[in-house]
Amino acid sequence: MKKTKVNPEDELTLGKMTPKPSVHDSYQGNFFDVFRDSDWRDYALVAGGIILSAVNGALVPFNSLIFEGIANALMEGEAQYQNGTLNMPWFSSEIKFFCLRYFYLGLALFLCSYCANACLYTLCERRLHCIRKHYLKSVLRQDAKWFDQHTIGGLTQKMSSGIEKIKDGIGDKIGVIVGGVATFISGVSLGFYMCWQLTLVMLITVPLQLGSMYLSAKHLNRATKNEMSAYSNAGGMANEVIAGIRTVMAFNAQPFEINRYSQQLEEARKMGVRKAMILAICTSFPLMLMFTCMAVAFWYGATLAAAGAVSSGAVFAVFWAVLIGTRRIGEAAPHLGAITGARLAIHDIFKVIDHEPEIKCTSSDGKIPDKIQGKLSFDGIEFTYPTRPDLKILKGVSFEVNPGETVALVGHSGCGKSTSIGLLMRFYNQGAGMIKLDGVPIHEYNIRWLRSTIGIVQQEPIIFVATVAENIRMGDDLITDDDIEEACRMANAHEFICKLSDKYNTVIGAGAVQLSGGQKQRVAIARAIVRRPQILLLDEATSALDTESERMVQAALDKASKGRTTLCIAHRLSTIKNASKILVFDQGLIAERGTHDELISKEDGIYASMVAAQEIERAKEDTTLDDEEDEKDHRMFHRDSVTSDEERELQQSLARDSTRLRQSMISTTTQVPEWEIESAREEMIEEGAMEASLVDIFKFASPEGRNIIIALVFTLIRGLTWPAFSIVYGQLFRILSAGGDDVSIKALLNSLWFLLLAFTSGISTLVSGGLLGKAGETMSGRLRMDVFRNIMQQDASYFDDPKHNVGALTSRLATDAPNVQAAIDQRLAEVLTGVVSLFCGVSVAFFYGWNMAPIGLATALLLVVVQSAVAQYLKFRGQRDMDSAIEASRLVTESISNWKTVQSLTKQEYMYDSFVAASKSPHRRAIVRGLWQSLSFALAGSFVMWNFAIAYMFGLWLISNGWSTPYTVFQVIEALNMASMSVMLAASYFPEYVRARISAGIMFTMIRQRSVIDNRGLTGDTPPIKGDISMREVYFAYPNRRRQLVLDSFNMTAKFGQTVALVGPSGCGKSTTIQLIERYYDALSGKIKVDGCDIREISVKHLRDNIALVGQEPTLFNLTIRENIIYGLEKISQEEVEKAATLANIHTFVMGLPEGYDTSVGASGGRLSGGQKQRVAIARAIVRDPKILLLDEATSALDTESEKIVQEALDKARLGRTCIVIAHRLSTIQNADKIIVCRNGKAIEEGTHQTLLARRGLYYRLVEKQST
Repeated sequence: MKKTKVNPEDELTLGKMTPKPSVHDSYQGNFFDVFRDSDWRDYALVAGGIILSAVNGALVPFNSLIFEGIANALMEGEAQYQNGTLNMPWFSSEIKFFCLRYFYLGLALFLCSYCANACLYTLCERRLHCIRKHYLKSVLRQDAKWFDQHTIGGLTQKMSSGIEKIKDGIGDKIGVIVGGVATFISGVSLGFYMCWQLTLVMLITVPLQLGSMYLSAKHLNRATKNEMSAYSNAGGMANEVIAGIRTVMAFNAQPFEINRYSQQLEEARKMGVRKAMILAICTSFPLMLMFTCMAVAFWYGATLAAAGAVSSGAVFAVFWAVLIGTRRIGEAAPHLGAITGARLAIHDIFKVIDHEPEIKCTSSDGKIPDKIQGKLSFDGIEFTYPTRPDLKILKGVSFEVNPGETVALVGHSGCGKSTSIGLLMRFYNQGAGMIKLDGVPIHEYNIRWLRSTIGIVQQEPIIFVATVAENIRMGDDLITDDDIEEACRMANAHEFICKLSDKYNTVIGAGAVQLSGGQKQRVAIARAIVRRPQILLLDEATSALDTESERMVQAALDKASKGRTTLCIAHRLSTIKNASKILVFDQGLIAERGTHDELISKEDGIYASMVAAQEIERAKEDTTLDDEEDEKDHRMFHRDSVTSDEERELQQSLARDSTRLRQSMISTTTQVPEWEIESAREEMIEEGAMEASLVDIFKFASPEGRNIIIALVFTLIRGLTWPAFSIVYGQLFRILSAGGDDVSIKALLNSLWFLLLAFTSGISTLVSGGLLGKAGETMSGRLRMDVFRNIMQQDASYFDDPKHNVGALTSRLATDAPNVQAAIDQRLAEVLTGVVSLFCGVSVAFFYGWNMAPIGLATALLLVVVQSAVAQYLKFRGQRDMDSAIEASRLVTESISNWKTVQSLTKQEYMYDSFVAASKSPHRRAIVRGLWQSLSFALAGSFVMWNFAIAYMFGLWLISNGWSTPYTVFQVIEALNMASMSVMLAASYFPEYVRARISAGIMFTMIRQRSVIDNRGLTGDTPPIKGDISMREVYFAYPNRRRQLVLDSFNMTAKFGQTVALVGPSGCGKSTTIQLIERYYDALSGKIKVDGCDIREISVKHLRDNIALVGQEPTLFNLTIRENIIYGLEKISQEEVEKAATLANIHTFVMGLPEGYDTSVGASGGRLSGGQKQRVAIARAIVRDPKILLLDEATSALDTESEKIVQEALDKARLGRTCIVIAHRLSTIQNADKIIVCRNGKAIEEGTHQTLLARRGLYYRLVEKQST
């Protein structure tokens, strides 16, 4: 059997297909690790918080003891009143006595609650502040092996969401749990004290209540996880599709993606409906159980009271004491989940804090010589990346670099060049062999000293958010301003820096003044120069630049290299011709070595073939054709300079992480703070939307109208439950007041009403919650679907708007839809129940005692006013608190995301110290915020007692004046009390309704938005397309930059079967031409025709069905290789797929995979190399059999080896088709039928390669410039 040759690049990726090994760590996690390194103040705070929470919890049931006394007094007073023998002095004395007890109890609860919460909030913030510092310090000292096993997003998320979970577990939740246990013990103890028989009866139901709570929490957690997982999958798919929207448009794949998203949402909807039903059961069963318990307890208690075994007041008191105890411990039980979540978060975070890296970059051990020569030697180096243990990168590499020499490393991607530099920097330890500096193994040197001796300039230089001077001073803290200026002159950076607004004091970096690639590179070179390094490492330092920028940067590098040992990696071989020695890497070995002249003389050598492929014709299309840099530099200084989509998305992701981190640093509760609602409202205004009304939301939910109407009827019935309870409860008061031989019988009949309430409340809660939950889930899914469908129908200008970046759009789907859902689902049931209960409760109160009810409402209103005042103050502080954490959160995200640069510059301590200094203010403000939050909680917990004291005192005044009766006072107070309980629960959902209206306004606006270009292809002609293209007098400017013409009277013609190449500098309009042909945009004026038809008259779908695009960075989706090849097509046979893949030079590789064409390419094609992705993209284009093929720099991002393979595939693909090529290397288009040279949006020259050379015009100058 003939052995199939596999490309080296394909061998490399086969290794990448293997899964990463799991990270094993022996650390198991200990909740008490959070108190590690605590001082006496922390121990005092935790002791004070726990003790005071226990005292506060134990005091709560004493309410029932006071209630026993006041109930006895009221019932005795009612009996006397009915007999006309009311002893007013005695009655007044009793009521005043117990009202005073209510006041004292309220005061005790207020002081205990406030101090307990203040202690726990302060403790929590102190510990979290300490953990943040330890975490950042630990992350910055880890080695590259560790970073390979962790994502940057995951690390920053641990510091935000992970810290949030710890905050949730060690803050007020400890107080709630301790208080709940204390309340249970105290309540049951008081119950036994007052009436042990009745307490035993009530305790029979406790196991049922606690058991139901446990099972409810268990099943609800499982359902929630399943729902979140399903929505996460749908969100990931939406994110990938929106990120690759131009590819989706190019291949008319919108229907396919809409259907795929719909399937993902349907699965999530089923999970959500199941969760809603479980939640409805979880809510209804405890309610039924409670009313059933009331029926039994009140009947049995009345029987005991009739027998004289217990006082009438004790019947009420025992019930409420035991009920409060069991309810409190039941409410505290779910918070154990927060403790568990905190323990898991502590495990994750302290696993990072305690991890000891193999390479200790902050160690003070090792040699620090006074002086070094700079001689390097690699001897038999072998290396395998920890994440790919089955793929050896270096297989015995040996070479020497003498002091002052410049040695270049060349070779295809993955051959080990950058790995060698990483080993020299000691980011990794080699597996075998020895690296020496001046004859001493580098691991014997102090690592900080070693890295300070080396200057490194990478392909993508990292510029920190700081002034130019501060960025350069990162190289050496001790340099003067004169040293900085001298280094910038050497780096050819001084001139453009002086043109900045504040010169060297101008703040640059993300969110500030943006620099061009060449300018950033020159700042990085200056930063390296000020270190006065003996060794200089240049890792593709010019590969990402256009030729003009490359020339200036290369000149700076040449200056910087003088007198230093230099290792240089370069894809552009023209930049290393003068190197002292060139080492050619191939498959982990040095295949060739020598000078440029020596290696070029080997005709069959690897280096010679690489040079041949990159000879003069390889000049880059983005070479600037003039030397007027002033104008270009001026453009680059502006804040809105164009960055790549990938870079912009990265910056946005880091910005989101930074925002989450900022919020976690200053919030004192895990609930949604007020300023987030204000932030959402600002986003709504930016989107041009208006806040939707609840009517608008219900109109959108009209397809679910039947379920909603039925649910609302049952919600109304549920809302009547508590007012009805207050009446039945009042009747029990009258029965016990009247006394007599038939008390037991009357109580039994009265208990039947409690059983009816149990049945009614249970059924109504189950039906209303279940149906509204289902309606909410269905509406939310439909809302997501409608928004996603409309996003898919937008044209390219929509996605150019910064407000519509990938992160923003996916966030709308992920967060705004659930926000709107809050207006329809179970939360609607809770709110309406509260409203109905309030209205009916107040009506009952006014019916029984119109003169008594107002005082109860007035005191409740007073609490609302006080709480609102505190909330408004916290809201007022909110934005200032957030602003105080901006610098600290930025430093975290910036230092972690740029860890390699921070370590290369040995600036770990500098970044850590900066964070510590920046976090002091938000730390202090968070503690103050916690004290105000404690005040709010204390008021809520104690005001009930004061309310009772005021209400009963006012009732006493009415009774003493003959304007009311004891029964009326009791009935009115209980009616208002029951109403307030429902309203307090409903009030917690009001902020969610505000967010629902804001989010609905945004999403409805997105649904209504119409595209200028009909991407659905429902309109337009569908003529047969041959492939003739013409552009006449075309003018165009991008919608977000209307004043900047990209095409200015542009003309071009391409006949069927011709290959037309476009060359020219960046921004001259080449890629824009392709986008206009694809009809991503419409021209401002002029005509673009295909086969003589204006493309605006042709159906967009029909047009794109006859065009295929292969771009510089091909977008593949998380599908199989086959699904990516047939992307956007409905019926394609396997034979056609394999034929296209064969033409694209990818079939052999695919068949070598275990699952062949059914192999998943991973997210964004991450399991394939650049060349492999490009060949799959070519196969995707070929299988469509397009009449027009568009190639937009299809080989520019590839190394020479990959480019050769891909170029062969492209040459096959363009046969028999009209082909428009944007050239990256001129060698790829010198055989084109026509070459058009573009400049400033115009076609300056056109002709064949030889014709244009003969004219000795701009094209000739381009070639001439590259040859030198």
